[in-house]
Amino acid sequence: MTADGEGRDARSGRFQPGHSGNRGGRPKKPRTVGAAITVAFNEKVPVSEGGRRRKITKLEAAAKQIANKSASGDPRSAKLGLELAQKAEERQSRSPAVPAKLSETDQQIAARLMARLRQIIIEENHARDANTTYDE
Repeated sequence: MTADGEGRDARSGRFQPGHSGNRGGRPKKPRTVGAAITVAFNEKVPVSEGGRRRKITKLEAAAKQIANKSASGDPRSAKLGLELAQKAEERQSRSPAVPAKLSETDQQIAARLMARLRQIIIEENHARDANTTYDE
């Protein structure tokens, strides 16, 4: 009830079940320039290759255009293509390599871990065998 005794209490009917006070919802986070470019380059476009139509990303289409212009003798495209290829190779070579062999300390740790796991498996098998009854 309201303060004067008539109608509904403003608090009891303020939010009905399933309806929040924020009808518009949470505002969308503004997109960064990098994110907008990534989204744009990942859009697919139709292309014709060898008489067949297929869809590839805009990034793939741009890379093909740079490579084709470079191969046809365009010096700017050749320079750009070579720079991009070099950067890609550098990025790939900077990725952490998997060590070919474990150090002595790592081998000792792995051996202790394996021994402990074997012990746990043996204990679980003994416990399961002790709880198993055989009906003859």
